[in-house]
Amino acid sequence: MTGFKKFMARMVKLGELPPDVTAHVLRHSFASVAADLDMTEITIAALIGHRGRSVTSRYVHSADAVLLAAADRVAGEIARRMEPSKHAGAEIVQLHAASA
Repeated sequence: MTGFKKFMARMVKLGELPPDVTAHVLRHSFASVAADLDMTEITIAALIGHRGRSVTSRYVHSADAVLLAAADRVAGEIARRMEPSKHAGAEIVQLHAASA
């Protein structure tokens, strides 16, 4: 994927996030929330695009619908944790697509 690094830097700037926020950091955080929700390592690996390295994982195939439901569950939990009412002074900023 070309241009992703520049795109990510722009999203960090527009979102007024700390400069050390990277795609890797967000991916790691997503996986951590999935683990907090007691999802299996196999599900988490599939959600973040890791290829299984174990013999067993070669026989386990995740269904798209199951992964979408798992991703939605993690995203919902992240949104719940970000609710301004739960964090005094917190503000969620809507990012708007800008023309290139």
